[in-house]
Amino acid sequence: MEPTSGINAKALTPELRRMVQNLPESLLKIVDWFEEQGHSVWIVGGAIRNALLESPIVEYDLATTMIPEKMKMYPDMIPTGEKFGTITFRSKGDFYEITTLRTEKGYGDGRRPDEVEWGLSLSVDLSRRDLSMNSMALDVKKGVYYDPYGGFEDLKRKRICAVGEPKARLSEDALRILRTYRFMDQGIAGVWIPEPNLANALRSTRSMLSKIAGERVWSELKRILIGKNASRILQQMADDGILRQIFNFDWMLDDYRISLLDSLEGDDVLDRLVILFHDAPITACEQASKSLKLSNQEKKTLIFRHRCLGHIPELLDSTLRIHQYVLGNWAQQHLRVEALFAPLNQGGHSKSEIHECISRSEELVTSPSSKSLATGDWIMSHTNVQQGPKLGALKNWLHREQIARNLTDLEQIETLLCTLSWHEDEFAHWPKLQFP
Repeated sequence: MEPTSGINAKALTPELRRMVQNLPESLLKIVDWFEEQGHSVWIVGGAIRNALLESPIVEYDLATTMIPEKMKMYPDMIPTGEKFGTITFRSKGDFYEITTLRTEKGYGDGRRPDEVEWGLSLSVDLSRRDLSMNSMALDVKKGVYYDPYGGFEDLKRKRICAVGEPKARLSEDALRILRTYRFMDQGIAGVWIPEPNLANALRSTRSMLSKIAGERVWSELKRILIGKNASRILQQMADDGILRQIFNFDWMLDDYRISLLDSLEGDDVLDRLVILFHDAPITACEQASKSLKLSNQEKKTLIFRHRCLGHIPELLDSTLRIHQYVLGNWAQQHLRVEALFAPLNQGGHSKSEIHECISRSEELVTSPSSKSLATGDWIMSHTNVQQGPKLGALKNWLHREQIARNLTDLEQIETLLCTLSWHEDEFAHWPKLQFP
C-alpha cells in the first residue's frame, strides 16, 4: 500500500513553490539520500504553515517511511529521540529532525503516548497532529502537498481548528492547550479565534495542565509572553482559567494592566512575567518559579525584579549610581516599568518624577570600573579589623560609598575611611550596597 493512499495530492500553491525553490542545499541533500534508499520523505508541520502564511521559516521537520534503525545508516546522525522514532540528521552544518511515520495508542498520563508503532500511512501520521494548520505534508520530489484536514483553508479563513475531535486531541497531550493559545497570536495578522468546539475544549481540559512538567509549560509560556499580541492572548487565558491553572493564583487583570505588555520595550520574558505578577505577593512569584522549574538564575532575577516594583531611587546622583550598579542592565528598564504603572499608583510616584529619574540616570557620569577597590587585606591593614562579619560589613559600606561618590582610586577610599564611624562594635545598621 502506498503511504499516501487515502489522501489526495494537491498542486503546490505559489507560496509553497517559492519555499521549494529556496530550500537549503543541506535539506535537499537529505531528501536525495532518502530517495536513494528507496524511502519516501516529506516536509511536515510548521515549515509548510509558515510558508503559506508568508512568515519566516525557523526550521524544517521531516517525516519518513524509514524506521529509526535504518535511519542510523546516515553518515552523520544523532539518535536524539529514537524511542519515539526521531533521528537528527546533520547536513552541511545544519540539523534536521526526521521522524518515522507512526501510530500512537493511549495517552494515559495526558503527556505522551503509551505505545508507539511505526507506520506506513502518511494519512494516519497526520491524523495524530494537534491542529489542521500543522497537519500538512509536502513531497519535494513530486512537487505536491497533502492536506487531509483542510489546514490551508483554515489558514485562509484565519481560524484555528483541531484535527478530529478537539477534546480528545487536547487530552492526548495537555501541552497542546498552550500551543493553541500560542497559535492564536499571528503577529501583525492579529489574533485568530479557535472554532467554538475547540474553544470549549480548551476550558474543559485545562485541569490536565497539572500533569505537564513545569519545564514544558514554561517553554510554551515564554513564547506566548513575547508574542506581538501577548496582552490579548494572556487576557483570554485569564478569562478561560488557564493562568489560574498554571499559577494557582487568582488573576485580576484589567484592560490597562494587561495592555502594558504591549507598551513594554524589548522582549525580555522575565520583564513580562514581572508585569503579570505586579499585584501578586512575592510568595506567588516564588511558587511560580518553583512550579515552572525556572533556572536558578531566572528565579533569582524574577524575584529580585518583583521586589524592586514600587521603588525608585531618590533624585540624587549618589542614589541613582547605586540604583544603576545594583540593577545593572535592567536599571533603565526598571524605571520604564515603573513609569508604565504610575497611573495606577495612587499616592505613589508620579510619571513625571519617574521620567526625571530616567533623564538624570542617562546623563549620570559613572566610573567605568565598579569593582570594589578596597580588598579585605587592604581594610585589615588600615583598620586592624580582623576577618569576620564586621570586616564584610565595612567592605560593603566602603564599596557602597565608592559607587555613590564615583571614587576611582584607593587614595580616595583611604580619605573616605577616615570620615566613617567604623570603630563602633555595632555594625548591623551600617549602610549597605543594595536596592531597594
